[in-house]
Amino acid sequence: MKKSIYNLEFKLFFRNGSSWIGIIVLLITGFAGLYFGKTFIDNQQAVIEKAAMLQKKNTLSNIDHFGKDIGLLFYHNKFSLANAPNAWAAFANGQRDINPYLISVTMLGLEGQIYDTDINNPVSLLFGNMDLSFVFIFLFPLVIIAFSYNLLSEQKESGVWSLLSAQTNQSFQVIWQKFLVRVAVIFSVALFLLFVAILYLHLPVDFIFFSITALIMFYLAFWFAVSFFIISLAKSSNFNASALVAVWVLICIVIPASLNLFLTRKYPMPEALQNVINQREGYHEKWDMAKEVTMKPFFEHYPQLKQYPFPQEKTFSWFWYYAMQQMGDDQAMVSRHAIENKLAARQRFTNTLAFFFPTIQTQLGINNMAGSDLNNHLDFQQAVRKYHEQIRLHFYPTIFLNKAVDSTDIKDYKLEKYSPQQKPSVWVNLLSISLFTAILIGSTAFNFKRQEQF
Repeated sequence: MKKSIYNLEFKLFFRNGSSWIGIIVLLITGFAGLYFGKTFIDNQQAVIEKAAMLQKKNTLSNIDHFGKDIGLLFYHNKFSLANAPNAWAAFANGQRDINPYLISVTMLGLEGQIYDTDINNPVSLLFGNMDLSFVFIFLFPLVIIAFSYNLLSEQKESGVWSLLSAQTNQSFQVIWQKFLVRVAVIFSVALFLLFVAILYLHLPVDFIFFSITALIMFYLAFWFAVSFFIISLAKSSNFNASALVAVWVLICIVIPASLNLFLTRKYPMPEALQNVINQREGYHEKWDMAKEVTMKPFFEHYPQLKQYPFPQEKTFSWFWYYAMQQMGDDQAMVSRHAIENKLAARQRFTNTLAFFFPTIQTQLGINNMAGSDLNNHLDFQQAVRKYHEQIRLHFYPTIFLNKAVDSTDIKDYKLEKYSPQQKPSVWVNLLSISLFTAILIGSTAFNFKRQEQF
C-alpha cells in the first residue's frame, strides 16, 4: 500500500512542470560549476607547469649573463614554490583566487617578496568563481524552498485539506509522504552531480570524498528541516515563501557579509603596511651605517657563518649585502608575527562563530577538505619561509667564499611543490549542522502534534 502511495506521489511530483524546471536548473548550474571550477584550476596548473619550465630556462640564462659574479647571479635568480591544487580544489576553489599559489623568491629579503601576487580585476574578485560547491551551498537551498514551501498551505487553500482531515486522522502523513518524495529527488540530483564530479574532476573515492558527501547531505537535510519547520507553522503560501527566502538571504548572504565586515573592523591590519616599511628601512638604512652594525646581529642570527672570512676592508661585498637583506627581514619580524597572529585570530573567530551558522560551517568544511581555505594558505606561506631559509643557508657559503658557479648545484634546482601535512576533518562541521537540524525537526514535530490536537 505504501509503495503504491509513494509511486503516486512521484507521478504527481513529476507531472508538475516547475519540478522539472528546478531539477534542470540544478543540473545545468551543477555542470557549469564543474566546468568553471575545473577551468579555473586547470589555468593555475598551466601556470605552475609553465613556471617550472621558465625557472630552469631563466637559471641557465642568468648563468650566461651573471655567471662570472656569483653574488650577482643569486641576486637575480629566482626559486619557485607552488601550492599545487589537489583534485578537490576544482570542486571548491575557495580562496585560491585571492591568495598567491605560486611564489618565486630570490635570496634577498623575503618580506618584500612573499606577499607578491597577480594583478586581478577587483570586480571579478567581488563576484568570485563559480564551482560545484557554490551550487550545493547556495542554489540547492533555493530549489528545496521552491519544492517545499506550499506542501501544506496549498492543500488548505484549495480546500483539499478539509476533506482529507474529515476522512482520516493521519492527514499529516500525506504531507510527510510528499515531503519525502522531494527529499529523495533532491538527494538523487546531489548524488548524481557528485558522481559526475568523480568522473569529470578525477576525484579519488577516499576519506575526503565521503566526508564532503556527508557534509553536503547534512547541509541539504538542514534546509529541508528549515522548510518543514516553516510549513509546520500552518501559514499561507505567501508567508512560507517570503519567510524561507528571507531565511536564505539572511543565512547565505547577510550574515557572512556582516561577519566579514565585523572581522575587518575587529582585526584591522595596519601591520601589513608597517611590515613593508620595517623591512625596507631595516635594509636601506644599513647603507649609511658602519658594517659592524649589520654584521654583528647577522652573526648572532647565523653563528655558523662566522667561519667564513668577512672582507671588512672592502667598500662593498656580497657578504655584507646579503647580511643587510637579512637584517631587513629581522627588523620586520615583529610586524610579520602581528600579521600572522591576526590572521590566525580571524580564522579562530570565524570557526567559533560559524558553529551557529550552517552555511558558513559547510563552506568552511568543504574548503578545508579541498585545501583551498585560509589555513592552507598560511601553511603555504610558512613552507615558503622554510624553503627560502634552506636556499639561503645552502648557497651562502658559496657566495661568501666567492666560488665559481660550476661548483654549485644551482642547475639542479627546480620548481618545488608544497604538500600539506595536516589531514583535514569535518567532524565539528557535521556536529554543528546536525545539531541545528535536530532542533528544527523536534520543533516541527511539536508543531504538527499540536495542530493534530485541534
